[in-house]
Amino acid sequence: MRHAFLAMMLGAAPAVAAPVCEMRGAEAFEVLDASKAEFLKGDFEAFADKASAVMGSGRDSLDEPIAQLAGLFPDGFESCQTVLQRKEPGGMVQEVTTFNIKDTDFPMSLYLAAMPIRGEWQIVHLNFDTSVTKVLDSLR
Repeated sequence: MRHAFLAMMLGAAPAVAAPVCEMRGAEAFEVLDASKAEFLKGDFEAFADKASAVMGSGRDSLDEPIAQLAGLFPDGFESCQTVLQRKEPGGMVQEVTTFNIKDTDFPMSLYLAAMPIRGEWQIVHLNFDTSVTKVLDSLR
């Protein structure tokens, strides 16, 4: 009886959506995945809004880079893969995700750092560039 109840409860649990990028063994975090989904499809304004929710006036510093991204990649990217994830004991998570650019051999790299603030996961830092070295400089 207990097994039947457990099976029924598990079947009633909401399905977790598959991560938008290949995770390569990393754990998916909803706040990071939502931002990566916008970046992937080329909705860079929505990406900036989601990724900078706690930046306040710092959001304005993204206007020019976001406009450049939109001009260069209006249709977004072909696919993405999370190539690095660090989880710190205090709760911070850092990721580097690469986004495949159509007809090129080099990817766009995106760094996102998130942590729980007042119980809600928030992105606290981001960086993107076609030079993975510049993005890796953001790792702490």
